[in-house]
Amino acid sequence: MGDLFLYERISRRILEQIRGHTYAVGERLPSVRQLSRMFGVSVNTVIQSYRQLESEGYLEARPQSGFFVRSVEPDAIPEPDGQRFPLLPVEVSLSERVLHYMELHARPDMVRFGIALPAPEVLPVRKVLQTLTEVVRRQPRESWDYLHPNGSATLLHHLARRSLAYEVALAPDDIIVTSGCMEALTLALRSVSRPGDAIAVESPTYYGTLLLLEAHERRAVEIPAQPREGICLETLEQVFAQGRVKAFVFSANAQNPLGFTMSLERKRALVALSAKYQVPLIENDIWGDTVYEPEQAVPAKAFDRQGLVIYCNSFSKVLIPGFRIGWAAPGRFHRRFRELKQLSTITSPSAPQIVLGRLMESGFYAQHIRELRARLREQVQATAREVIKAFPIGTRITSPSGGCVLWIRLPEALDPDVLFEQAAAIGIHVFPGRVFSPGGAHRRYLRLNAGSPLTPAIKQATADLGRLVTRLCAAAKGELLETR
Repeated sequence: MGDLFLYERISRRILEQIRGHTYAVGERLPSVRQLSRMFGVSVNTVIQSYRQLESEGYLEARPQSGFFVRSVEPDAIPEPDGQRFPLLPVEVSLSERVLHYMELHARPDMVRFGIALPAPEVLPVRKVLQTLTEVVRRQPRESWDYLHPNGSATLLHHLARRSLAYEVALAPDDIIVTSGCMEALTLALRSVSRPGDAIAVESPTYYGTLLLLEAHERRAVEIPAQPREGICLETLEQVFAQGRVKAFVFSANAQNPLGFTMSLERKRALVALSAKYQVPLIENDIWGDTVYEPEQAVPAKAFDRQGLVIYCNSFSKVLIPGFRIGWAAPGRFHRRFRELKQLSTITSPSAPQIVLGRLMESGFYAQHIRELRARLREQVQATAREVIKAFPIGTRITSPSGGCVLWIRLPEALDPDVLFEQAAAIGIHVFPGRVFSPGGAHRRYLRLNAGSPLTPAIKQATADLGRLVTRLCAAAKGELLETR
């Protein structure tokens, strides 16, 4: 596996030089060709090393000039958790707590830092609804009736075209439209496992994945993930080799909540592990279209030659959540997946599928995604700066590669329920970190949605939340000192 990660070793060597002040802030690094000759590697390997350091905030690419060391706010560099996982299956029991945390999102008086979702202000609400009106007027019969169980032919065609550069491209018949990404994940889980089976998940992972395991009586095995490199493939291989799990549920692009995007080499290596041990992968790529550097947003499914990757996605995070339209490419599990889909919801809503097919066919969707990436990147960076200013010293924030969430490590471990309730009391909805692990491993963390433009109201809410966290951290530290 060492050969697969050559670019990472080069990245670490460069980073050591930056941290050792061999290269100062603002100084130009050696050219790509110079490093290629120095390390005896390809130009592409060096470019990937530089891009990794750029995505983590250490470098800045300047057109026609090269890569330069940038000034990095120390508090923006995440610290490693240092947590060790037992790699044993555990029961998941989080639904009551998660549902309690989710309820506040429905209150319009709340500042919505809790649910990961771009604000309506950055989504083309009017365009989508106008297209819906046209579809209902011009295609009333199709909008009223059931569509083919797989989905709208136009939509399937354009979804399949997204896979043109995959090692094994998808055909329209390979894809099944679902009612959101959660239905796709549910059907995928049911296609490859039974109640009582153990399923590997990242840690931290999206709490919806854990709710899914709990509802379907699956146990979870936590695989550690880091904000920069993503999933620990060595640990995952250990679990695969021991035959402990029936599948692995993961996100390779703009993972929620850490925000990492796995390199192409690591995605390829992950799929190779799946093939070697014949363990299915369930890929949740719901944030894939928001990766700030789109050339890195290739899904793991792109390397799937054996059909072991069940790819799941949705328009909910990038266009319109209320339509609840997702899709899946189930690979070798297609037949079972389709049977389960027809037994549960028969087919997905017709009019929204026709609308989305039109938006993709016209080129509008592609243009919107380009604009959305830029806006989310700007909002995330701006919100991170406000958090650094408002939160107590010692706060650490990840630098996400896509999406719109910040994973924040607090200086002290707080009572998650106290933090949630007191934030709600001042009109702020947040999501404490412990629900991103079946064992509550991330109590020191907070996930913050940065999907809204940085208005004066959002700035004020960030400042208010920062003061609350500062007060709670001071109290927690005082309590800790008293017990010593």
